[in-house]
Amino acid sequence: MRVVVDASVLIHLSRIGRFHLIKSLYGSVLISSSVYEEVVDKGWGLPGSLETEKAVDDGWIKVVSVANKWKVRELAKKFKIQIANAETVQLALEEKPDFVLADEEEIRRLVEENGLRIRGCLGILIDGMRNGVISVSEAERLVEELGTSGYRVSREILKTFDALLKGLGKRR
Repeated sequence: MRVVVDASVLIHLSRIGRFHLIKSLYGSVLISSSVYEEVVDKGWGLPGSLETEKAVDDGWIKVVSVANKWKVRELAKKFKIQIANAETVQLALEEKPDFVLADEEEIRRLVEENGLRIRGCLGILIDGMRNGVISVSEAERLVEELGTSGYRVSREILKTFDALLKGLGKRR
């Protein structure tokens, strides 16, 4: 399975102690060089920095440079987004992954508009439940932890997530 990951997912999953879900669920993943720079170099000592650096050293996160740097600048300028976010979108367009893991709205919108599938932290928790990696009760607790750690999500999305949790709980 090919997966491209943005900084937000690395950081938020690290904050709640579930960084390992990325490897458990998706195996080897790709990040752009700007995401690595944002999380590890500029964010050294912050959530996600040590985990990302170790995962790169261990080989299950691969840092990939985008081929079309001009397109990255064009995306950043046109949509008024950070370079790291534009690189994530461009890397996804170049690599055509099975999923893009990102939470930021501008990335999600651009990825979906280009016909690619996206998952955020809540989608990762759902995948974890579906694959038996975490329980429904653990997912409920982790959503609360995400909220207290600064993760922002609309009430509408939380309602949808809760409905999915209830459905998955009934199947078990």
